[in-house]
Amino acid sequence: MNRVFTIGERAYNIINPTIRKFSLAGKEVETEKIPEGATDFREIFNGMKKETLCRVLSLLISGDYSLSDELAQGEKDELIEPLCAIYESMEKDMKRIRQISKQICLLCAKPKVQ
Repeated sequence: MNRVFTIGERAYNIINPTIRKFSLAGKEVETEKIPEGATDFREIFNGMKKETLCRVLSLLISGDYSLSDELAQGEKDELIEPLCAIYESMEKDMKRIRQISKQICLLCAKPKVQ
């Protein structure tokens, strides 16, 4: 993923975050209660405070909170859009990794049952 999103009249180039950045963002997401019955990322992020969305997105972009104040200049919908894109991209990557690992497991020799 390499996309540009406009948030608060500023453009941000967003690439695939590292595992470290996902981990930091996940800890920040845990500070808020995920809405019950949420079926997709958009519903999850809609139920969060704007400040939390700014912190999560800052962590995913830069790995720290340095962009939080800049991102706060944008509307909540402008924050939700890149967050959904990032997490949906990650979800697709994880599905692909799961399929590859399953194929590798099927290639492994199976012991004979006696």
